[in-house]
Amino acid sequence: MNFNASDVHVSHRLHLNESDSGNLYDFREVFCDEFSKISTYPDPGNTEMINAISRHYAISPEQIVPGNGVDETILLLCLTLLKKKKSIITSMSTFPGYETAARVCGGSVIHTELSGSLKCCIDNFVKSVNQDTAIAFLCNPHNPTGSVLSRSEVISFIEKMNELNVIPVIDEAYIQFADENRHSVLSYIADGGNAIVLRTFSKAYGLAGLRVGFAFGAEQLIREVANTALALPFRINRFAQKMVPIILQHNDIFLKNILKTKGWIQYIETQFVSLGIEFIPSSTNFVCFRPPQGSCEYTEAAATAGAAMRDCGLFGLPGWVRASVSSQQDADLLLSLTGRHYNEANR
Repeated sequence: MNFNASDVHVSHRLHLNESDSGNLYDFREVFCDEFSKISTYPDPGNTEMINAISRHYAISPEQIVPGNGVDETILLLCLTLLKKKKSIITSMSTFPGYETAARVCGGSVIHTELSGSLKCCIDNFVKSVNQDTAIAFLCNPHNPTGSVLSRSEVISFIEKMNELNVIPVIDEAYIQFADENRHSVLSYIADGGNAIVLRTFSKAYGLAGLRVGFAFGAEQLIREVANTALALPFRINRFAQKMVPIILQHNDIFLKNILKTKGWIQYIETQFVSLGIEFIPSSTNFVCFRPPQGSCEYTEAAATAGAAMRDCGLFGLPGWVRASVSSQQDADLLLSLTGRHYNEANR
């Protein structure tokens, strides 16, 4: 599967877990101001943006390294850490960026099975680590299932990886859609926990087109990653560098967006219950479900209706589909297609 295939023809984008950013229109003057400087390079140190992230999350600027999306931070981590040890470990049926980055860097990948409830299983990670394992990637909340581990479970994972001399990396790309106090380990790392946390502005904040993510961890480790990043100066464009501080100053707007999204997900799940559609309770902006006539037929029918959804057979979850929602229209379309599919299956 080519995840980089063009999708410009898609009318309804339910396949990439994007969030609506229509409320950013009020900040359009930022783009106009920066456009006058487009002939000059942006700040290579990303100073204003990093300081804004530092203030917002109450973490040290020296513990932050930004990236051109989380994808780049994952690649930077693999470039930095896959040297003496050459393998990573992650769960089966997860975000493919971990494996892609590791293989580009000449590394190998160990996959651990999910639990029976399709959650990441810490014990399976522990059992599968070997002497060549450098990094353990844990996606929490999990993509593509939408399941989530508690903060205490993730801390246990971190401690066990520390004992095995493996660097734990917690991908919290969707954490704003869960209860951060119950699930995030960002404050644990800020207090000295030995791990790396990944965050993005692509999901809850709706800045996928600007490509901004960051890694946060112990100063020495982040310094090593930042040194690797020196090979890629001016990685964060000037529009992104200006938008991030402004967005963090208006966090209340995005909290409202998150509540709306969670409401749409709950609405979809309630309707799925009434239809008897199997699904995994979601802590994200997408829902993973099992259409009655199979994922291939369902996604093909959705594509005919102009809607792109992700067949989770691509992740090793045959029969399951992942669909994200960023508007009431998305939710209604998803339920309409699923209801039609359900009726055809029960004729």
